Amino acid sequence: MVKFKKLGIILTSTAFSVSVLSPMAQASANVKESQERVAIQVASTETKVTKNMLIKQLNTLFPGKFNFVTDKDFSMGQGHYYNDDKAIRYDLGFHKRINGKDVFGNFTFKGEDLELENFYYQPANIADALYPVKYSEVEAKKIAQDFLKKLPNTTNYKLREDSIFGDFDLSYSRPLTEPIRYSFTYSPTHNGVLISDESINIVVLANGEVTSMYRDTELTSKATFDNLEQKKNESDILAQVRENLSVDLRYMADYNYQTGEASAKLVYMPSTGFNGVHAINGQWQTMYGFTSQVPKEKGVEKLASQPLEPRKKDITVAEVEELAKSLLKVDSDKVKLQIDSVDERENENGETIYEVNYMYYFGNEGSGTSFEVNKATGEITNYWDIRRDFMETDDKVEPISKDAALAKAIDYLKEWAPSYIHNYSKPIEDTAYAKYSKQYYFSFPRIVNGIAVVGDEISVGISADGKLNALHVNNRKIDNWPSVNKAIPADKAKATFSEGLKLELQYAKQDGEDNHHYDLVYSPVYNGSMFNGIDATTGKWLQNVDVAKEKPAISHPKAGGELTYLLHQNVLEVKDPANFNADAAVTKGEALKILVKSLSYGYDFGPNGRDNDKQSFNNIDKKHPLYGTVEQAVKIGIIQPADQFAVDKELTRQELAEWLVRVLNLESAAKHSDIYKLNYTDASSIDSAYAGYVALASAMGLMDGQQNKFNATGKVTYADLAVSTVRLAKAAYEENRGRDFYY
Repeated sequence: MVKFKKLGIILTSTAFSVSVLSPMAQASANVKESQERVAIQVASTETKVTKNMLIKQLNTLFPGKFNFVTDKDFSMGQGHYYNDDKAIRYDLGFHKRINGKDVFGNFTFKGEDLELENFYYQPANIADALYPVKYSEVEAKKIAQDFLKKLPNTTNYKLREDSIFGDFDLSYSRPLTEPIRYSFTYSPTHNGVLISDESINIVVLANGEVTSMYRDTELTSKATFDNLEQKKNESDILAQVRENLSVDLRYMADYNYQTGEASAKLVYMPSTGFNGVHAINGQWQTMYGFTSQVPKEKGVEKLASQPLEPRKKDITVAEVEELAKSLLKVDSDKVKLQIDSVDERENENGETIYEVNYMYYFGNEGSGTSFEVNKATGEITNYWDIRRDFMETDDKVEPISKDAALAKAIDYLKEWAPSYIHNYSKPIEDTAYAKYSKQYYFSFPRIVNGIAVVGDEISVGISADGKLNALHVNNRKIDNWPSVNKAIPADKAKATFSEGLKLELQYAKQDGEDNHHYDLVYSPVYNGSMFNGIDATTGKWLQNVDVAKEKPAISHPKAGGELTYLLHQNVLEVKDPANFNADAAVTKGEALKILVKSLSYGYDFGPNGRDNDKQSFNNIDKKHPLYGTVEQAVKIGIIQPADQFAVDKELTRQELAEWLVRVLNLESAAKHSDIYKLNYTDASSIDSAYAGYVALASAMGLMDGQQNKFNATGKVTYADLAVSTVRLAKAAYEENRGRDFYY
C-alpha cells in the first residue's frame, strides 16, 4: 500500500517569514525551531515497546476514560526520534464512529518512562461545549491545573497569564457548531522565575473535558542557572533600556479574511536590535547571544533601484510544466517525479496563478505538494523544496557564510521573481543559521514611501550548500497607504514607549550545541505586551492588555447573553455595543450574513472564497459586498438561486423559519404543510407556503411565539435572530450537519 504525505505549502512558507514581524510577532531568539524538526523512524526491531504497553500507560493516565475503545481499535505507529532530541517517541491512536459522530484520539509517549508528551482527543458528544457554556474560563482553568498535577515534574510550573486564549478571543468568526475551547500555557520556574522557552499547553472544552496537551520542555538534570542573587537592580536595567530605546516608523499590513480587503496602518515600533538584557552583566541579548555593544538595525537598501523585466510574460501551461520538470528534477533512479496537474485560479490580488501539484514516488511511499507561478509574469510566488525530506544529505557539510547565503538568495530572486524586487529591501534585521534544518531564512521587507512594511515581505530559504529551499512572495494589494506626514513626532512615540516600558525577569537558554545553561534575562514589555506598537496617527497603543480583558457586552432583557456571545465571536458586527438597539428590524442581507458567519469560518466566504465563479442572483455580482456571503448561503442551502435577492428588505418571521429549517436539511418534510397542525391563534395569517417551516421551527424550539401568536409577517429583530442562531447551531450539531457547512 502506498503511503502519501501532503504538505501545506502556505503553512510551511509562513513558518520562515516570522522575522519581519518583529517586534509585533517576532519569535524570541531562544524559541526552538519546532517547525523544522525532522522525524527519524526507528526500526521495530530496535525497540521493545508494544501497543499493549502504551494502552496500559494511557489507561493509567486516563482511568476509565477510554473504556469504549477496544485493544483492536488502537493502532501503534513506528517509533521515531528527532534530529534535535534522541529520545524515542511512540504514537498510539484510534478512530471510531459512535452514534454518527467521529471520535478519535492521538497520543505520543516519550522515552523509557513513556511520558505523555502530547495528545489530541475529540469526544463523541460536545453539545455541552456549545453556547451556553457549561464551564466558564475560570472553571476551565481549575480543570487544566488539576490535569497538570497529573503530569510528572510539574510542581514548579506556573500559568502564563498573557497566554490564556479562548475561542472568545478570535479575530474572525468560527462555526458555532464547534465546541468552545480554552487554552492555557504553563512554563516551569526556577527560584520562582519563569523559564521562557519551556512550556506545556493544555486545552479544555467548555464541557469540562481536557482534549489536548502539548509539552515542549527539555529541562534535564544537567541544566544550570544563573544565580538569582547576583542580578542587577531592575531599576538600573530599566534605565539602561530607556537610555538606548529608539523607535521606527513602519507600515503594518492587515488582511481581512472576511471582506477580502487588505489595508495598511502607520505604526511606531521599538527598534528590534535586541530582545532583552542580561540581568547579571547587563549585556544585550540578540539572536546570536549576548553583546556589550548596543545592537543597531540596518537601514533600508532596495534590492533593485529600477523595475526589472518579468521572467516570462503570459506564460502558458505547457511552459509551466517544463519549468516544473526543471525546477523539481531529482538525480536519482530511486525517485520518480510526477506532475499531477496545473490548475489556474485567481489570488486575493485578482492575479491569475498557476498552481502546480506534483508528487515524488520512492519505494512504497510518496510525498507531494504544490508551488505557484504568476501567469502574467511567469514568476514563482510560492515554493517549498520537499526533496530534503526524503533525499540523503551530507550532515557534515560546512554551511556557507551568512553573507554568501544572502547573495545567493538575492540571485535567486532576480532569477525567479525579478519584477517584484524593486519594491523590497535587503533584510533590516539579523538572520541566523538554523542548525537543525541547516538553512538560512531571509525576510526581504516591502518598502513603501521609504519605510518597511510589517507583514508584507518576500521570504527565502537557503540551504547549507547554497540551494534554494523556499521562496514566498507576500505582496498584498493595498490601494491606500496613510501619509507619513500624518505620523506623530518620533520623540512623542518614544516617550509613550518609555512610559509604558516594564521588564519581565525570566530564564532563557541560548542556542548552541550541548548547552544546558539558562541565563537570567530582563525582557522588555510594552504596555503589558512583549510585542507591541503605537498607532502613529493617533498615538494609541495597538495592544492594550487591560482593555482587551474587559470585553463589551450587549444589554437586552431576553437575548443579552446570545447577542454578547455573537459579538465576541465576531458573528455580529456592532460599533457601539452600549447603545446598540437589539429590537431593531434586521434586513435579509444582514440576517444572512449573521447566519452564514455562525455556520462557516469567516474567511471561507470572502470575495475570493469558494465557488467564486458563480453568480446566483443577477443583482449580487462579485463587486457586491455580500457576494461571498450570498454564495456561501446558497452552498449551505439557506437560500436558492433566483433573479433577485432583496438585500435591504426586512426579514419576516415566516421567512426566517424557512431559512432555519433549510439549514437542517428538512425542506422536504416542511413542504408537506397539510400534515402539520399549527396551534397559534393567528395560524390563518401564516402563508401556506411557509406553514410547514413554521411548524418545524416551532416544534424544534428554534423560534418562539408570543401570547400564543406567531406573527408570521412581523419583523425579525436582532434579538430574535440571536436567540434562533444559537439554538440553530446546537440543533445543527445534534443533527450532525455542522461539517457540511464548511467542508
